[in-house]
Amino acid sequence: MKSYGQWCSVAKALDVVGERWSLLLVRELFDGPKRYSDLLDGSPGISTDVLAARLRDLEEAGVVARRTMPPPAASKVYELTDRGRELAPVLGALSQWGMQLLGEREEDEAFRPQWLATGLRGMLRPSRAKDVVLDIDFALNPTEVVRIHVEDGRLAAVAEPGGAPGVVVHGALELLAELADGTVRVEDALADGRLAFEGADVDIRAFQRLFPQPVAL
Repeated sequence: MKSYGQWCSVAKALDVVGERWSLLLVRELFDGPKRYSDLLDGSPGISTDVLAARLRDLEEAGVVARRTMPPPAASKVYELTDRGRELAPVLGALSQWGMQLLGEREEDEAFRPQWLATGLRGMLRPSRAKDVVLDIDFALNPTEVVRIHVEDGRLAAVAEPGGAPGVVVHGALELLAELADGTVRVEDALADGRLAFEGADVDIRAFQRLFPQPVAL
């Protein structure tokens, strides 16, 4: 494994997760175990050789583990170890910092709905979520809905949601990005109809406590 050769905690951390694609693979695994094909699909632009190399490096570093699912699936999956899950605040901070860099989405820029969970992790206030269990649907457009499950101070995208959500957030993806970096105020988006909340008042208030809007720089 490549090394910066520096006795510094930042350098040591980057020795493990600083290679291109490494942290993005960690991002994919925060929503749960994934097959090799899932990781390939969730990381547009990565080659099979690079994916295999990065997974091998992350396994050797104790960030990722590989196991076989029980029957009838019996497929091999990759998942984060406890050590790997400790990267949650790192990804959250990077996501929050990167909100200011998103800008308008280019036509050739890939997007996967589950990446919404990564941005929300950077906004989540875990201290306010310890006793909260909440399902939130983000209705990005009439045909695209992303389910986010919050429990025990953690959140994850849900690939196959069951049951009704507690809150539905109606708003375009570009608007959510502007709300997340504070350039558009929630009150203004609600007033002009670009944003709408659906659900019981207690659940909507819980959602707003969990994800307070930042102040624009």
